[in-house]
Amino acid sequence: MPHQFALSLTALDVLLEQLRLGRAPAPFEVPFTGGTVDERAQVRGAVFRELENRGLAGHGRFDPDLELALHTFVGAPVAITAVAQLDDGEQLFARAASNGQYAMVVKQDRDSLIFTGARPTAIVPGIVDLLPVTRAAAGQSVTVAKPAKRPKHRLEEDDHFADVSRPRSTAPAQMRMVERIFAKPKLRIGQFSAVVRGQRLTPTAWFDTEEGRYFVTSREAEDGQSWVTYAPADSARIAHHIFEQIQPYQ
Repeated sequence: MPHQFALSLTALDVLLEQLRLGRAPAPFEVPFTGGTVDERAQVRGAVFRELENRGLAGHGRFDPDLELALHTFVGAPVAITAVAQLDDGEQLFARAASNGQYAMVVKQDRDSLIFTGARPTAIVPGIVDLLPVTRAAAGQSVTVAKPAKRPKHRLEEDDHFADVSRPRSTAPAQMRMVERIFAKPKLRIGQFSAVVRGQRLTPTAWFDTEEGRYFVTSREAEDGQSWVTYAPADSARIAHHIFEQIQPYQ
């Protein structure tokens, strides 16, 4: 099987069903194709013929490397997802996954997913490097206290910037630094999320302004207070942060 291959969303839907792998993992949404039993059978037959023509199936069986790629994609113990809003309305949906011996980086391209083999030790740069190349913004990092939790509208649950305008901090200089950062129009924005052996780690958000890229991390102190750090970062720094984040769990 080639180092890189593509699967349509329809083909992936059928393959996951045939291999009993369940639904596609985050961040992908793969629709179920075929409204009736007969329609589903026709879809399945068309997918099998396409895979056979591409050398990914034959004699009633799937290519073993294809099966390994899909099992890794769905069930590997280490996975990192990327979701981003890029230029001109373009969106990024990607997932890197590793079982320690085999790894894949998967990126959505319209109605297909592109699967690319990777070294298990290279999944972090493999997914971070999908971002547009942008320099780190100028300046220093700033850390502020996150405000006490309040009831949230459902749409805010995954918004890592919802509370930044009113952080609870006694350092006016830090607040002014944060306000200056957020006064700049955001050109691109996104988030990386890692899951290691069932442990969902704190997401890493990032955004680009005309001055460069920032990333956003958070931590909880022993007293229960949450702190948010905004720091200039290029792709190498973001990758280093994510690697350090997942390393203790591997």
